[in-house]
Amino acid sequence: MPSCCVNSLGGKVLLMDATPEEVNSYVKRHCKEYYEIPPGFVFKGIRMLLKEPMLVGLQVKKGRILLPFTKRCPNLGTILYEIVADEDDLNYIRSMLKSAPDEEGVPGSASTTPTEVGERIP
Repeated sequence: MPSCCVNSLGGKVLLMDATPEEVNSYVKRHCKEYYEIPPGFVFKGIRMLLKEPMLVGLQVKKGRILLPFTKRCPNLGTILYEIVADEDDLNYIRSMLKSAPDEEGVPGSASTTPTEVGERIP
């Protein structure tokens, strides 16, 4: 059963108590490739707690993923983490999530539309 504690992923906090708009804006500014992550999506055995879909960003050259998460702890709200990622992690995000469009409606990923593999857990 997936955990709901993102602390086990390690990483660095980039934004704390952020709105979904702040998270999405940050990801778009700092990542060339990004995808919409739905609430309940499971990554590395952790169920992503989110109030609404947000963007997850891939920084391929740096080997990092920018991952939003809403903490259940009081007064922490939504946090954007930067976590270390290997090629398998990057490919998992690409294959499981849809590329999010930018303001002009152009997908945020330079890759082709990912195929739906595996299952999303609500």
